[in-house]
Amino acid sequence: MPDIRITAGVASAGVLVEGPLGAKHRGSWLVAVRKSYLQYILSRGTTDPSIAFGFFDTQGRLTYDLSRSHNISLNVIDGFSGLDRSSARARLGVNSILNASYHFTLANLGWRYSPGERFLVTTRAAYLREKFSDMNPFDSSLGQGQYGEWVALTNATWMWGARAPLEFGADARRLRDETASQVYNANRTFRIQDRDRGRGIVTGGYVQQSWSSRGGRLHLAAGGRSDWGSVDGIHVFSPYASLAVAPLASTRLQLGFGQYAQFPELNKLFSLFGNRRLLPERSTHFVAAIEQRFGDRTRVRVEAYERQDRDLIFQPLFDPRLIGGRIFNPPANPMYYNSLKGYARGLEFLLQRRSANRLTGWVSYALGYARERDGIAHIVFPADLDQRHTVNVYGGYRVSPSVNVSVKWLYGSGLPLPGFYQLIGPNYFLLDQRNALRLKPYQRTDARINKVWPRDKWKITLYGELLNLTNRSNYRFDSYDNYNNRTGQVSLTLDKMFPILPTAGIVIER
Repeated sequence: MPDIRITAGVASAGVLVEGPLGAKHRGSWLVAVRKSYLQYILSRGTTDPSIAFGFFDTQGRLTYDLSRSHNISLNVIDGFSGLDRSSARARLGVNSILNASYHFTLANLGWRYSPGERFLVTTRAAYLREKFSDMNPFDSSLGQGQYGEWVALTNATWMWGARAPLEFGADARRLRDETASQVYNANRTFRIQDRDRGRGIVTGGYVQQSWSSRGGRLHLAAGGRSDWGSVDGIHVFSPYASLAVAPLASTRLQLGFGQYAQFPELNKLFSLFGNRRLLPERSTHFVAAIEQRFGDRTRVRVEAYERQDRDLIFQPLFDPRLIGGRIFNPPANPMYYNSLKGYARGLEFLLQRRSANRLTGWVSYALGYARERDGIAHIVFPADLDQRHTVNVYGGYRVSPSVNVSVKWLYGSGLPLPGFYQLIGPNYFLLDQRNALRLKPYQRTDARINKVWPRDKWKITLYGELLNLTNRSNYRFDSYDNYNNRTGQVSLTLDKMFPILPTAGIVIER
């Protein structure tokens, strides 16, 4: 008999069915369908535009053992998602998204070969496709396009020693991209138009050697990756290494180092404002962590990280600003350059207690600093995602064997408004510093209760949830729309996120 899971709630509904394949059960299959419909209900009861998001997706999976050494698998995912903010049309700026549609397709064919206990090879071939379209409140296009990719990769693991696996592999990607985008002035005429149409190939390979001591108290790993892009013809090598040591059975120390490269997207290489000589973006990571366990259920982890970035792609002349007290009007062709470098560093703390009964939960806190410097405009500023403080608190309590309640609290200090803005009274004006103005902190409290009725062949779970329990008004940056080139006053759109949101549903499993 196949296993069935049915979910029906206020926000969405879904069905998942899976079972064995063949009389000898040498394989398995899975089919899943999900659809959201909360957006239809909320569009009639609220004008908050951020929550008018809906999706519909399907997934299928097959896996089959041809023999003890050979296994094949096929995964297919197809999904549609959309945003409809028609109820907030009057409050949106000229560069805000009113309607958006997105279609994603992925097919992944895999083959796993294991001739013995010491060797394993996994080979995959995949195809993915994306299509999107964004419209503004005046029914003009903000962007549209499609992206496709063919992927082939092979990974292998060779246990040449009892505690020393050697891992290596290679991959190749054939990419194509065709997009167009528009940025408008206040009078709805084009300020900037961009388009691209390009193809490229990215290939790479890696090797990693690991070693663990007897008993697992010491673990070492080192390796490197080599990549090449056909458009710019650049080859990069990225080494990495890690060390983990457990001086005590309850204590674990970790150190890590790595260099990484990200080739420019095709929409930058072939953009009207880009060029095919853009370099890969590079970063160097350092991480150190210590974890201490107190019994089987409680652990404390502290982690420090440092990331140094260079050759980041940026448009230094894209935004209007003040320079020497005078308004700088950006050109019609703000070019892309590898002009940005910067760093991100911080500390993360986690206290967790896990238990199947009674109290379970965690508290985490992150302190972060991220700054960037542009070598063409000669400006230093906080990164667009520079969030100084982040807190997550979760607690769950099992009231009885069949009833569980939980509460989650999220906090994040305000992110920068990306651009050169200052707030004078109720209005925004241009400034000579980038990302100097920030949103108010984000806070949200969620509560949930589950009730389970187990049966011989079925399990029924009824749940209720309150999102944003305190009905806090949180905002996000939506769009920059225009500015007055005489007074420097700026028009921005901030999007109010969802209010208190009750949901309920039922899950049926066999």
